Amino acid sequence: MNNIFLIASREFFSQVKNKAFLIMTIISPLLIVGAGGVVFWLSITNNSDVKNIAVIDESAQFVTSFKSDEKMIFNIYTPDEAKAIKDTLNGSEYISALLEIPSNTDGNFENIEKNSKLSTNGNLGIIDREKISRMMSDKIESYRLSTSGINQEDLIKTNSKVSLNVFNVKEGKEDKGIELKVALSGALTYIIFMFIMIYGVKVMRSVVEEKNNRVVEIIISSVKPFELMMGKILGTTMVAVTQFTIWIGMTIGLLMAFPAIAASRVEMAQDVVNQQELVDDNPELMQMVAETSEVLLSFNYPLIIFTFIIYFVLGYLFYSSIFAAIGSAVDNDTDTQQFTYFPLIPMMIGLYGSFTTLQNPDGPVAFWLSMIPFTSPISMITRIPFDIPIWELCLSIFILLISTIGMILIASKIYRIGILIYGKKPTIKEMLKWITYKN
Repeated sequence: MNNIFLIASREFFSQVKNKAFLIMTIISPLLIVGAGGVVFWLSITNNSDVKNIAVIDESAQFVTSFKSDEKMIFNIYTPDEAKAIKDTLNGSEYISALLEIPSNTDGNFENIEKNSKLSTNGNLGIIDREKISRMMSDKIESYRLSTSGINQEDLIKTNSKVSLNVFNVKEGKEDKGIELKVALSGALTYIIFMFIMIYGVKVMRSVVEEKNNRVVEIIISSVKPFELMMGKILGTTMVAVTQFTIWIGMTIGLLMAFPAIAASRVEMAQDVVNQQELVDDNPELMQMVAETSEVLLSFNYPLIIFTFIIYFVLGYLFYSSIFAAIGSAVDNDTDTQQFTYFPLIPMMIGLYGSFTTLQNPDGPVAFWLSMIPFTSPISMITRIPFDIPIWELCLSIFILLISTIGMILIASKIYRIGILIYGKKPTIKEMLKWITYKN
């Protein structure tokens, strides 16, 4: 244990004391948020150009239907101008598209629905196309309602949107914020998947590098191969946990500050207008802020953080043992690719299988994915925000713990032989034989 601790400490401090680690630990969350902001800005910038749509309406029914705005301008042309517009559309910088609406020959707009044509010069996206289609559809629907003797305003009044107040009898409380629970589950699942992969591959490459440099031959003259493997795995585990602890603290701080920020905005608004007026003018917005804050504060953060760390650590130990065994059995990064699929495939099953878990957190698929050790580190995290039974959580952790110990023992047998083999690519059959060798 002393040798394992020394190796783990060296791995931990060699990475934590690195300036790059300290900088990236603080900056990485900001980079992620910044990347999201850049994507949002790019989407806005990409749609900032004003689209000029030429409309030729042979039916003379849609002249008042197309409303220009700051993003899209409609200009009505006569049918005689159609050919000239088509000839210049390809190289035109002014006209983005030509909309040709045929005559309403059947009197019920069926000819228009089937034969309307939109010609573009490649500068009209799917949202703009849907917008034009919706304008025409609204006009046709309005006409058909009027001819049927139905007033559109009366029809709108009949629309209803039922807001269900969901009460969970098993938990004895109202079930709110399903969207936030799904978002939190998805985020935690993706994070644990990505970082098990990242740190697992890091261990594998470290083993391959030491093996290629023949440094491992010197090291194992002083320590056992098992001690070396566990020291590298535990050292990298502590690095990952340290990084996650910092990120979780930053995240909780932001979440806890959200209600305070929202409240401060309301107080600041009182200097300009009366608070009651603000509520009256934006009742839906104020209700959404209040409900979001309530749901965020209702999460059992100690349980979420505890289970996240437990599943990350055990999941990482489970899979990093496999990655370490793979690294010891090959000579270079290229050779690792043929074996990397073995840990990657079950992780992918756990990740994408979690989508079904979000639909039914208590279903049989969700249950078994959270019990099988190859998928439980990812799938169980998806269920945590949905308040699963404690016995399921305890059983899942117990199975994963036992499986992790077993996987470490299996990987150590492969590691102690493969770490000293050079110039030969072992087959799966040979690696299975290594597992059966006696110490």
